Amino acid sequence: MPNTNQRSPYTPGAIAHRLPGRDVHLGRINVHLTNLNVYRQLDGRVHVFVGPRGVGKTSLLRAAQRDAEQRTFTTVWATGGDSVSLSVDLANEFHQLVTPKWTDAAKSALIETLKTVRLNFGVASLQLAAGKDAADGHQDSPEFVGAARALQQAITAAANGAVEAGSAGLVLFVDEFQAADPVGIRALAYAWQHMQAEAPGLPAAVFAAGLSHTQDTVANAVSFGERFEYRHLNNLSGDDAMLALIAPAHEAGVGWESSALESVLSETQGYPYFIQEFGDKMWEAAGYPGPGGALAMQHYAAARAEFEEARKTLFRSRWAQATAAEQKLVIAMALLGDGDVKRKEVAAAMGVTSTAISMARQSLMDKGLIEATTHGRMRFTAPGLAEYIRNYVDDE
Repeated sequence: MPNTNQRSPYTPGAIAHRLPGRDVHLGRINVHLTNLNVYRQLDGRVHVFVGPRGVGKTSLLRAAQRDAEQRTFTTVWATGGDSVSLSVDLANEFHQLVTPKWTDAAKSALIETLKTVRLNFGVASLQLAAGKDAADGHQDSPEFVGAARALQQAITAAANGAVEAGSAGLVLFVDEFQAADPVGIRALAYAWQHMQAEAPGLPAAVFAAGLSHTQDTVANAVSFGERFEYRHLNNLSGDDAMLALIAPAHEAGVGWESSALESVLSETQGYPYFIQEFGDKMWEAAGYPGPGGALAMQHYAAARAEFEEARKTLFRSRWAQATAAEQKLVIAMALLGDGDVKRKEVAAAMGVTSTAISMARQSLMDKGLIEATTHGRMRFTAPGLAEYIRNYVDDE
């Protein structure tokens, strides 16, 4: 008999091909790309998708990139924190765009300005402390202005060269935006602002993704970053979480027993990464079922044990990332409960003022362990982490 086993359709830790619950965001991206294609004008706002780790921000950006490329746009992908300079990373990616279809003039224009970007941003990185921008009553340094202008010229040259070679335009994607260097964020904002006046007919756009506090990071780098458009990604609703489990299995001809489905949904609480992880463990426990198979309660116990081990591994890693001061803060948070906690109550539990925990709080947000919710409140980004920390403290 032929082997009917099938590999798991779930993708923990990898780019998801299905994005249930993200239709609204995909629809907005579709509108922006359509307008770019039809009107052949610069998309003047930088679009930033924010949310905690594990909610599918990178998968959303990759889906947008696939959509853009299917529409014959030229795309560039950069990841904040991959090097000391986002601007240099973008310059290196622009260099890869040159093809035999490019004219000699377009190729020369791009390569010359890329040299300037690479040369100048080592200098520009020293200038941020001189002042954020003219809007704050500070004058930008000549070194920074020259470097940012060079980035603007590089984006313009890359877009013009791509269009002349037959592309619909240029679309930039920046992942982990909160981890990019402040000068790189500032230079991109500066370049895009000036392009609105100086290159309005250029078909180009920027989509980025970052952790929940990305807006604060951008604001600290450049005041007019408030003009960026921010969209928040949260955990999935009950219906979307159910679809995230059912749809991949259905495409493989495999069903879900209702009791098993409800149990997995209860355990994962709409957190996309955990949904993919538990779904994968159920698939393995069911013996990699072929068409006609089912994921049932008889597979749940074994799958849950494997899922628990994977979740503990994730939590151990996140705990290990925290410094001693940060660990004290997360312990205080965990002892206050599983949901949102008040910042002042966390500080009181630690016996300090709210101001005293500011640095540890910011660092934990930078690492993606916690996020701010409403004013004065915060929470863990992954469901179950508070319980894990309470158990860890008890074991100690």
